[in-house]
Amino acid sequence: MVRLQYSLILLLLTCTWQVKADFPTANALFEQQEYALAKPKLETLAELGHLEAQYLLSRMYAEGLGVDQDIKLAYAWTLIARDRQHPQADVQYRKLRTKLPSRMEGKEVFTSLNNQYGEAALAGNLYPTANRYVSGSSALKPIAQPEPDYPSYFERAGVAAWAVVHYDVSENGTVENAKVIATFPIDGINEYVLTAIRSWQFEPPKDLYGDPMRMELQSHTFKTKSTSGSQTRKFQRESEEYISAILAAAKAESAKYQYLYAVLAENGIVKNENPINWYLQAAINGHQPAQYRLAQCLITGNGCDKDPSKAVNWLAISADGGDPRAAYLLARELLDSNNVKYDPRKAAAYLEVAALQEYMPAITEYASLLAMSDDPTLRDPQKSIRLAEQGRTIDANNPNLLSTLGVAFIELGQQGRGESMLRQAVDEARKRNWTIENFEDLLADYQTVTADNN
Repeated sequence: MVRLQYSLILLLLTCTWQVKADFPTANALFEQQEYALAKPKLETLAELGHLEAQYLLSRMYAEGLGVDQDIKLAYAWTLIARDRQHPQADVQYRKLRTKLPSRMEGKEVFTSLNNQYGEAALAGNLYPTANRYVSGSSALKPIAQPEPDYPSYFERAGVAAWAVVHYDVSENGTVENAKVIATFPIDGINEYVLTAIRSWQFEPPKDLYGDPMRMELQSHTFKTKSTSGSQTRKFQRESEEYISAILAAAKAESAKYQYLYAVLAENGIVKNENPINWYLQAAINGHQPAQYRLAQCLITGNGCDKDPSKAVNWLAISADGGDPRAAYLLARELLDSNNVKYDPRKAAAYLEVAALQEYMPAITEYASLLAMSDDPTLRDPQKSIRLAEQGRTIDANNPNLLSTLGVAFIELGQQGRGESMLRQAVDEARKRNWTIENFEDLLADYQTVTADNN
């Protein structure tokens, strides 16, 4: 029990100070009168709809706390907080109303701000409508999923434990980036579940067009069972205490633990909770993984209603905060001609940001875009080759990189070398059990271009 108590104390202590701009950090800076540091964090949170941040920002402008006093802006933020039932906003509203130099100008500022960050605007542009989560993805068909090889003494001692693991599935159907997100007892079965899940193999996942695709942020819950009634009851009691500590930290506005509680709800560790509500709270609180998870939900429709426009907005927020996964997924959405926000040039900018962080999917996508784009401002075969070669240091025979190199070499007039790379791409795709038609079509297209030119 000593170990459990220590973990609870550590968890509750760490919820107060986060690196990211969650509300406890911003509020602490505000209370310490570090207004210059608090202001950008409060602005970010207020613009995402954090109610208390909106009210504190209104106070800063009303009282000139670290900013030039601006009664109209204070009035506008106060009205937004008042409309959302902040308990102190109505009193402040009545005070500010008498100080406005012009009621009409105050209303104009409020209308402008409300159209961007008011409750209706945020509901229309960001906030998802929850629906039912379905465990697992229909695009993933397992080939091998061995169970963890727990030590024999686990069964003899009646050890009980659970662990939630997030992982990605590559275009080859292999597991990458497996990570234990939550576990109890702390570190109890981590090494065993990670060893098992890293050996899992799936049929290469494919999109609607039959192209190999990457599946990110998949989830699986591992559980062992105690064989002793008293042991089971003890484990259940301590597990509930641990989850209660996470909930307490989440209610104390820790974005990290709001996200963690959502993960536990999504994976059935916590019952009768809607995970989307907790993901949204964490996302509003500036937590990038939660913002990415909401975007993923809005794209797939699993957990909330599909809404590509809202997904793009969340991805932009997370990507602008430096998340390479969000930048890559955002670029993919912006490259979809069916998306109302189709914008290849903006997509290229986000891919470059993610590629600079050595995020392999972004390197592959960006190299391909530079080699094959119809936009002359984007096409750059030489840069495409540099990127593809960078990617090959990670996966030397990646068919997408080989085909990109082939096209880029042909664009630079090196026909023979290009065709050789395209043939290698076809052969490698066949070895990996990928759909080869697209690679064969690409080879045929560039051979046809050559024949026509001759």
